[in-house]
Amino acid sequence: MRFQYAPLIVMAISLAVCAQGEQPEGRFKLSGFGTLGLVWNHSGQAGFIRDVSQPDGARHHLDGRIDSRLGLQADGKWSETLAGTLQVVSKYRYDGTFRPDLSWAFLGWSPKPELEVRGGRLGVETLMDADSRDVGTTYLWVRPPVECFGGIPVTRLDGVDLSGTVPVGGQANLRLKAFFGFTSESLPLPDGTDLDLDRDRIGGLIFEVQGGNWRARLTYARFKVRGDFPPPFIALQTGLQAFAVQLNQPQLGQTAAALRFSGGTLQWFSAGVTGEQGPIRIQAMALRKLSDRIVLPPSWAGLVSLGYRLDSLEPYAVWSRIASQLPAGPDLGTLTGNPAPRAVALVAGIDQLLTSNANTQSTVAAGVRWDIMAKADVKLQVERIAVNQASSFWLEPQSGWDGRAVVVSAVLDFAF
Repeated sequence: MRFQYAPLIVMAISLAVCAQGEQPEGRFKLSGFGTLGLVWNHSGQAGFIRDVSQPDGARHHLDGRIDSRLGLQADGKWSETLAGTLQVVSKYRYDGTFRPDLSWAFLGWSPKPELEVRGGRLGVETLMDADSRDVGTTYLWVRPPVECFGGIPVTRLDGVDLSGTVPVGGQANLRLKAFFGFTSESLPLPDGTDLDLDRDRIGGLIFEVQGGNWRARLTYARFKVRGDFPPPFIALQTGLQAFAVQLNQPQLGQTAAALRFSGGTLQWFSAGVTGEQGPIRIQAMALRKLSDRIVLPPSWAGLVSLGYRLDSLEPYAVWSRIASQLPAGPDLGTLTGNPAPRAVALVAGIDQLLTSNANTQSTVAAGVRWDIMAKADVKLQVERIAVNQASSFWLEPQSGWDGRAVVVSAVLDFAF
């Protein structure tokens, strides 16, 4: 049986648990969460997005798509050692819809309180708290900073994870976790087609120390690409190969091979710390992305966040930045400067492909969170964003845009 059907099997089993109304109290729990959000981007020259899975962005008008989402979660417990979880989330998707999607569907076995094995559809923790990025009540900001969280295309896997916790002295514990599986997501591309991240392999390790109100984490994740870019991008390779023969320039064929996406490897290294000291809340994170494909340039990203609680109000400030390292341009020989329309279009297409995943931008944001009741908050946030080179976090930028924008956001987060 192909493993991609495992989440559906888990869902069916968990629903069977839900149907057993005679179970003792506490064996089944239904909960939910959501965010109602509005975004206004003062610059109408480019569309602002929350992450690279969104096909359209907020411009010079109020936009309710970017941050709004709704999730339902069912937790069932068979025994003291066996449990299952289902989570369905509706949010703005790669195809422009809010069609509900199965984000979690797993069974967990805990033979001991400090050891757990899970299998099914699981969230991917490439960054600290990345698996709860859809639950607005769990974090301080309107949205997780785009520079760190927005460029990671993989949010879930169909596979297994194993975690164990051991004491390391005092009140501190060390959690070790390993995960492995296959992806099942899609991303929009600039030409209107979709990139299917289907059955690509992903695995990783997590080391986390927690003591009192402080946590520190190191994470490593490795992603192996199975598919390739859609036909419009493959056409660039075909065009290069044709010109390699026509112009008798073998380096064009070598460039065509270097533009491949299939078989590539991406790696993420991240470190983070978060904690509270009295009314002060601090969070810092650093992320390094590496790739062996020139179409996916390596980058550094990081954030520093500071909040100060005043009863039910918590004003905060956050700085975040990402910087991609663009590779040297490929050797296009005499193709560059060739006046033939096919050659001009080919060179322009290659340039777009090489820069479409590059991001160099920074954001300074200030906001306030108001906890209006238990499990509900209102947030207002103002961001000043500076884009220094082509960014995949901004859609359809117009020529002449200086890369500067002010984004104002307001959200209502709730859980039940």
